[in-house]
Amino acid sequence: MPGNDVPPVSASLQLMAKPIGALCNLRCQYCFYRPKRELYPSDTNWKMTDEVLESYSRQYLDCLSNAPEVVFAWQGGEPTLMGLDFFRTAMALMQQHGRGGQSVSNALQTNGLLLDREWCDFLRQYRFLVGVSMDGPA
Repeated sequence: MPGNDVPPVSASLQLMAKPIGALCNLRCQYCFYRPKRELYPSDTNWKMTDEVLESYSRQYLDCLSNAPEVVFAWQGGEPTLMGLDFFRTAMALMQQHGRGGQSVSNALQTNGLLLDREWCDFLRQYRFLVGVSMDGPA
């Protein structure tokens, strides 16, 4: 095979990130992540560091520099447990590493428990697609 070059991508692509792993502020009985927490007893093993966030954002956008649309999909556990500062940093990194003419957007899947006015303003400002998972009695 000639070289290890990856051909340019010309279609949109979505990549799911789980910056908080299995950590969640609910304890749903059916959650497939609940048993995974036992694999990593320290919460710090689940959280995406700023260094990993920077590398992830840079490499993802660089790899897809020819793609017209790139979507970052944030899920968990509960991704809002990372806090607004984490997502503000993510937005800054996307602006820093994005390419001209490339549409970069974000989606967030959340249980909604931590969403307040500040979160909603942020999500609206960056035009996040937001999915809210609801749990409760049958």
